[in-house]
Amino acid sequence: MRRLILLLVVAMASSEEFFFLGHEFSRTPLGDRIDKASVKMLKEAYLSATDSNVVTSPLGALLLLSLYSAGAQGKSREEIMQFLGSTEYKELFDSYSHLSNRFASMDPSYLTLANKVYVAKGYTLADEFTNTARSYNSEVDAIDFQDPKTAAQIINQWADEKSKGHIKDPVSENLLDKSAAAALFNVIFFQGHWHVPFQAAETEEKDFHVNRSLVVKKPMMHLRKSLFYNEDNEIGAKMIELPYQESGFRMVVILPNEVDGLSSVLEKVAEKGLLDDVFALSPAGREINLYLPKFEIRSKLDFTQILPKLGVTRIFSDGAPGIVKERDVTISEFFQEAIVKVDEEGATAGAFTGAIAVPVSSNSKPPKPMDFIVDHPFLFAILHEDVVLFTGIYTH
Repeated sequence: MRRLILLLVVAMASSEEFFFLGHEFSRTPLGDRIDKASVKMLKEAYLSATDSNVVTSPLGALLLLSLYSAGAQGKSREEIMQFLGSTEYKELFDSYSHLSNRFASMDPSYLTLANKVYVAKGYTLADEFTNTARSYNSEVDAIDFQDPKTAAQIINQWADEKSKGHIKDPVSENLLDKSAAAALFNVIFFQGHWHVPFQAAETEEKDFHVNRSLVVKKPMMHLRKSLFYNEDNEIGAKMIELPYQESGFRMVVILPNEVDGLSSVLEKVAEKGLLDDVFALSPAGREINLYLPKFEIRSKLDFTQILPKLGVTRIFSDGAPGIVKERDVTISEFFQEAIVKVDEEGATAGAFTGAIAVPVSSNSKPPKPMDFIVDHPFLFAILHEDVVLFTGIYTH
């Protein structure tokens, strides 16, 4: 049996400036399904990672799984559909193809979503799979895996271009199997812009509690603004929302109530998802005095180890007959490289173009600001409306 190499490349999420926008988002069944799968993947990625700082774009993996399911049958397709939360394949295809095209049509200056299918010399993609790939807005090209050095250069050049230079050489020639029949790739690149800046002059070294016994110094950015806020005593955390200038995009920071509360919060979030809390965010009614560490995380994740823990096993053993015409294939490699960078750079100008209005009587005083000090391990997510693009954990 020839083996299909499934390679996932996910690029950078970068935050540079801050902005306040309206908050009229719709919640959809697809958003809910992506949410639940995403936080389960984050949990397993965190548990399996060698570094406890983790970032991942579950959406990239979910897109490739849905694409692969077009050529799979039987139990393999059933496992994928169950993990993706779908009961009918047509509904799965329609929702993910629409999502791929919607994101691919956005301004590439801030969002790039690109899918790529390479087919090895001597093989031909199955007609239905080709049509599905086109419906996912995927590029389709031939490649010679018998020359792994050149093949790796071609793949890396594509990844470099789509990630605007932030993902360098994710594929080595040693990773490429000369017997591979095809390869699937995905890149997601997001560069959001804060509109009201974190002033670099206000960034200062402050205590960050890695755990109850270890305290280190971290550069903490500072912002004092009206923000959307929520507390959830059920999961034991509070959260704020930092909207981007790009319409519909936002980062949500989930801060456990306890210094050592990350594991408990992650366990509960993995059960219920994030969207209930995201859609419960509301104006705090007063300014929030926010301290948030600058951070950059780069992760390399092996989904061949993560997915079986989530019930997706047969894609690595059972042959898929509908990828190439010549024979069945299985997945030999499924990995992801992701990076997120959050800092105050690029905030040289900007205006506060929105505000939250609260009733104030003529003889009342504004309420005191609420402190939101992110000084111990936390979770974060970057969303477009109700779709999770990136999730991550920062611990040190």
